[in-house]
Amino acid sequence: MAIKWFEKNGIQYVDVMTSCRSKIDPTIRKQPRRRFHVERDKMTLKKAKQEERKLEREALIMVMHEEQKGMSFERLLGLYELHAMKLMKIEQWSQSKTCLMDSISSLRRFASDWLEDSAKEINSAKITRLLHKLKLDGYADCTVKRFLGDLKKVFNFAICEELLPGVQKNPTVGISIKSRRRKRDEILLYDEIKKLLTYGKLYEQKWYFIWAFAVYTGMRNGELYALKWSDIEFDPENSLIRVSRSYNKRLRLYKSTKTGESREIPICEPLMKVIDELKKWWSHEQARNTNVNLEFVLPRPGLWSNGSQAQVLRKFCTEIGITPVCFHSLRACFATELLKRGVPVTKVMAVGGWAELKTMKHYVRLSGINVRGVTDALDFSSPEASIYPDREMMKAVGEKYSPDEDELSKVIPLTSRKLTMLK
Repeated sequence: MAIKWFEKNGIQYVDVMTSCRSKIDPTIRKQPRRRFHVERDKMTLKKAKQEERKLEREALIMVMHEEQKGMSFERLLGLYELHAMKLMKIEQWSQSKTCLMDSISSLRRFASDWLEDSAKEINSAKITRLLHKLKLDGYADCTVKRFLGDLKKVFNFAICEELLPGVQKNPTVGISIKSRRRKRDEILLYDEIKKLLTYGKLYEQKWYFIWAFAVYTGMRNGELYALKWSDIEFDPENSLIRVSRSYNKRLRLYKSTKTGESREIPICEPLMKVIDELKKWWSHEQARNTNVNLEFVLPRPGLWSNGSQAQVLRKFCTEIGITPVCFHSLRACFATELLKRGVPVTKVMAVGGWAELKTMKHYVRLSGINVRGVTDALDFSSPEASIYPDREMMKAVGEKYSPDEDELSKVIPLTSRKLTMLK
């Protein structure tokens, strides 16, 4: 509360200000202010104090109104983010920092119309309408489902911390996303992989080395980017690659792998040939430029450093006439080709760094091994095709329950179909 007298351009003014903060929610604070012309408004100290008391009542009413309205959704998001960051520091938050930043960003972007609204007024109907709008706008089902999951976490936090008085049930409970028809899975067949590497070696040599390593090792994009020569163990009998780090382009730092565990990948003969070619290429580059960094294994095209590897691969696949896939699909090609060749699922998971069998089931379906041999028993070319395991047993059962002539004579003919058995 303050009364300030001052002069401006030869004219006397008085500013009357006050402040009122909520005792329920300290973030709610109102500071109304009025300016008066001393001569025109005939302002005196007594009148200024009267105006100050009026402003105090106005500020109190404004605070009470905000308290009844409740915490805004934007404020709730801010508290949720602070809570998550605090738990992340003591390693008690399940998400990584990148995932948390993405979830907060999507919540602010998709629910931008809610930011000034009261969080406790956001109900199931309001959420459902927003989800339908997102689907109509063309967002993928997985994106909408992820947004719903993030929203559920925010309201769980609000209810546990008692930030929304009167709200006892999470408004996202009972809301589900009906998935649309799955699009065709993007994956390269065996001949397409050969064509990609053949044309890549001729036209995109830098990318050829990157694509070849992705197909022969199944390493993720960040793991390939962070691969160093010190991670490769050359042995005449058992050469292998140790994968222990990854690179995050958004945070611009090297970190552990996605699962947090290191793994070893045996080097097959075709990959060893690629490595030999890569060594010669690096020697040539070093002869041309003395500032070449030989610490990392793979070349670093500018578009790869900028995160445009998917666009480069799709465009090249289209140009050579094969299925346009994203960069991560090369990892799927690695898994499906191993499964097709009879490599056990557990070994593929260990080499590729998959921690959950649920994810691996997707690659099993793509490879077709889950239905291999199912139709081998079908044979319609012969009327004597064996359908039952024991024909003699079934024959005996059929004779035992065969009706006699007297029973057939008691059958009442049906008007809806012809009677072919009785004569």
